[in-house]
Amino acid sequence: MCGICGILPRDTVPLGRRLAAMADAQRHRGPDGEGCFVDRAAPLLLHDVRPAGDEAGICGLGHRRLAILDPARGRQPMVSRNGALAVVFNGEIFNYPDLRRELEPDTPFESDCDTEVLLHLHARHPDDPGAWIPRLNGIFAFALWDRSRRRLLLARDAHGVKPLHVAQHDGALLFASEIKGLLAAGLPARLNRAALHVFLNVRYVPGEDTLFDGVRRFPPGHYAWARDGVLEAPRPFFRLPDADPASAPAPAERAALIRDTFARAVGGQLLSDVPVGISLSGGLDSSMNVAAAAAAYRADPPIRSGDRTLRTFSLGFNEPTDELDDARLVARRFGAEHHEDRLTLNPLARMGEVIRAVEEPKINIIQGYVLSQFASRSVKVLLSGLGGDELFAGYDIHRFCNTLGRGHRLVPRALQAAIPGPLGRLWWRAQSAAAPLRFEHYRIGGQIALSLGDRAQFYTRLRNAWDADPGMYARVYADPGAFRALPATRTHFDPLFDGGGDYLEQVLRAEFRTKMVNDFLVNEDRVTSAHGVEGRVPFLDPALVRLAFSIPAADKMRGRETKALWKDAVAAELPPEIVRKRKQGFTFSSYHQWTKDLRGAVERELTPAWCRDAGLFNPAFVRTLLDTPPHPNMRWHYFMAWMMLGTKHWMEIFHVRP
Repeated sequence: MCGICGILPRDTVPLGRRLAAMADAQRHRGPDGEGCFVDRAAPLLLHDVRPAGDEAGICGLGHRRLAILDPARGRQPMVSRNGALAVVFNGEIFNYPDLRRELEPDTPFESDCDTEVLLHLHARHPDDPGAWIPRLNGIFAFALWDRSRRRLLLARDAHGVKPLHVAQHDGALLFASEIKGLLAAGLPARLNRAALHVFLNVRYVPGEDTLFDGVRRFPPGHYAWARDGVLEAPRPFFRLPDADPASAPAPAERAALIRDTFARAVGGQLLSDVPVGISLSGGLDSSMNVAAAAAAYRADPPIRSGDRTLRTFSLGFNEPTDELDDARLVARRFGAEHHEDRLTLNPLARMGEVIRAVEEPKINIIQGYVLSQFASRSVKVLLSGLGGDELFAGYDIHRFCNTLGRGHRLVPRALQAAIPGPLGRLWWRAQSAAAPLRFEHYRIGGQIALSLGDRAQFYTRLRNAWDADPGMYARVYADPGAFRALPATRTHFDPLFDGGGDYLEQVLRAEFRTKMVNDFLVNEDRVTSAHGVEGRVPFLDPALVRLAFSIPAADKMRGRETKALWKDAVAAELPPEIVRKRKQGFTFSSYHQWTKDLRGAVERELTPAWCRDAGLFNPAFVRTLLDTPPHPNMRWHYFMAWMMLGTKHWMEIFHVRP
């Protein structure tokens, strides 16, 4: 985990100070070293030093380093021996030893670092990144400057584990791991209202947009050339395989194949020259990380992984979903050096700190932030169980998709638009006019059922979207007309549910391409990098992803039992209590938070005066929530208030203009 940044102007312009500011804004990502490179279009290169003044050039690259492999010789920016190429790189290439052995017969290496492999692969294929980028098994984002061709190559790993943001400003292309780096270069912080609207609906921003107007995420699984300050259209180098029952592994072979593929993925991602740890929630996926790592550390020959001590880290937060007892059980089973902490403070007390790290008004992620901070005292690399639910159907909504969702085949789209859809909207009007807020819980459930036949609408309602009811705009927003003119939430998901086929299959692919990349992986990267820790996700190993998506989704569940296939694969490896337990989720209850601290914070901060000045939220909606007696069925309302409060903090932290 590192922080990269750069500037590619149209002409030779001063770059030094802006480049240094971009790197400094990301120093938490790389506390072990820093470097800047400015190509002055002259024979002499400025390499691995901070420019003393405002050095002018045609390309600038900046880097903050977290030293994981070859700490002594892996400094960046890394420049090729002949001075023709320079690269900044964030992440790890887990198969770099194989690639290095392939290159070594006629390529001298100066380090034992995966970054150098990128320079040599590009030198072999300078005009065809598609010949070598797909071969990288890793989590990465990099920028490679080719001096002779005066062009920049940007790329991001297949699943978007490592971030990369781009923006055009003052005739130059800016890029950085985090948006803070772009703002440090002078990019103005303006609100993207379309992104805010979809964020308030599904609690993240799908696609390439961000909440900052003009800032885009570079798409996962793509590379692109940039010349003269302009980024060309990104080109894909990866796509999810189609599920094909005819070519999928035979049912009798799947469990063993999944288990072995996962074991290789974990063993490969333990690669490190510094201590490695595992985030252990006590759930099925993180427990399997521990089991596979324990086996890898016992392997012969020994793997290259720090001191090969099995370390686990768990966090409790005094709510019904705590799983500390289960985490201890797993740690004892595999002989781990177990570390445990409890979150006893008010989660809102560090809300601004977390939002600054994540760059979005995210809620309910302080537990990951605190766990990473706790682990950072002992390790520099932390493995998580993220991705298992997306690959093997592990969320509660997958129960609905695998049972009720089958009804999509029985309700033609035209019929849905004519009868159930209007009935759902009528129900909203009736309920809003007469019933207390605590009964909206039942109305929302009914509207989900009435969405059968409209696959995208059914899914977005399951994911808490509310803008299918036109009256909600006036309830939530101070200026409802301005937001009604923006794209509705479902427009972001319609292309993912085009056509028929198995509904659960569509949902798993949609979640993998949207929520996992732009919600869970954003959280994972920011909460770890904020504390100088590299987050790794073995479930997103390319071989495991290909295997999982080659198996039809219908074979991953048994009725309403989630993760049935995954449980079959790992049952013999774990204590039966862990395999049989119901999924809890590493999360807070919005109702409990409302009754403790959230209500008071909303009343203090979301005042009518602030709502009026910001011009975003309807103060009457806030007042209604404050005046309504608390009820567990109002979880949606409390999450909405939490997001509104987070938006206020986010705007203040980043000085965002509405």
